[in-house]
Amino acid sequence: GLRRRKIWVRKDDFYGGGVLGYQPRIAKRGEFSNLLLLCTLIDANQANVDCLRTFKSQVEDPNGYLSSWVFGNGNAGYICKFTGVTCWHDDENRVFSIRLSGYGLRGVFPLGIKQCIDLSGLDLSRNNFSGPLPSNLTDVIPLVTTLDLSFNSFTGGIPVNIVNITFLNSLMLQNNQFTGQLPPELVKLGRLKTFSVANNRLSGPIPTFNSTSINSENFANNTGLCGKPLDECKSASRGKVVIIAALGGFTVAAFVVGIILGLFCSSISVERLLFKRSR
Repeated sequence: GLRRRKIWVRKDDFYGGGVLGYQPRIAKRGEFSNLLLLCTLIDANQANVDCLRTFKSQVEDPNGYLSSWVFGNGNAGYICKFTGVTCWHDDENRVFSIRLSGYGLRGVFPLGIKQCIDLSGLDLSRNNFSGPLPSNLTDVIPLVTTLDLSFNSFTGGIPVNIVNITFLNSLMLQNNQFTGQLPPELVKLGRLKTFSVANNRLSGPIPTFNSTSINSENFANNTGLCGKPLDECKSASRGKVVIIAALGGFTVAAFVVGIILGLFCSSISVERLLFKRSR
């Protein structure tokens, strides 16, 4: 038979208006599902509001560009009017992208952005962010398709688990102070079309990317990087051969010098002996 559950609902939710209040009634399964969906959307919208509130509290904004981020308005979609914020729909508080390029923001990577659970694009380029990227970056922004952190002062290595942000088609990390090697796993980002780590302090071999649009300019001015499309990496085995050859050459030279010295010393001894006998 039809399953029924006893819940509390507003009178005007199912009776088309009327005096506000609450009363018990038996809700059908479809009505209960609609209420769950409504609650889920409300929770998601609040999470996005909390995301921007936390983000604002975690960054320094010396130029006051985020002054339009005023919270407390209960209207649906009010955060969509915030500077640099775009929503999926203007009538709901679901953040689609945050683009704050060139605003002079300072601080470390704002972890509060994790609460923007539907975030698809993040652009924090040309600011003054610093410090390492979070090691759990994939948990913070798991669904972004574009990530631009260029022209900041981020340091440390590029997190290996960035490859788990599988929808990435644009990853711009140029003009920072990243060190270490490029994670070989970056080649697993099959959707990646634009990528740059130019003007950092990276070293080691460059992974073989599938995208034809990634060229030498995207790796420029990292004195330690090697491999296509840059100069070929110097083989470690070749280096060992050179060292061994050098050591071998030194040994042979020392042996020859030893023989010459031995002969020289022997000749001196013979001359002395002959000299004594002649006397």
